[in-house]
Amino acid sequence: MTAPEEFHRHGVLAAPDTLRALRHDLTAWVRAVGVDAARAQDIVLASYEALANVADHAYEEAGVVDLDAKLLPDRVEVVISDRGRWRTPVLDPRPVSLRGRGLLLLRASADRADIESGDSGTVVTLAWDLTPAARP
Repeated sequence: MTAPEEFHRHGVLAAPDTLRALRHDLTAWVRAVGVDAARAQDIVLASYEALANVADHAYEEAGVVDLDAKLLPDRVEVVISDRGRWRTPVLDPRPVSLRGRGLLLLRASADRADIESGDSGTVVTLAWDLTPAARP
């Protein structure tokens, strides 16, 4: 059984509908463990951006993603992993592209963001410090 301070979803199909459902589940968990609304929004935004990157870049065909989150005394950590291989993104022909800012957004929304990619997939580890006001 998962402790209330932990959240685990493994083998989730990396497709828009299932990733949206996962985002909603993560939002509910973050709020249930008592993280304040502003910090919860940052956690969900960066996590969903990492999930969207899996759907866009990790697989040629449908693949899966794992998400593990935990509440620690001083921070929240989220680990998102896939078993795909990086695919070059489709170029956006518009003069000002709306794409290509995901990693910037992810890093700006988290206190720490580590990305490790290799032949067996990519692991994104995100962390947010909990200030006294943000702590449950």
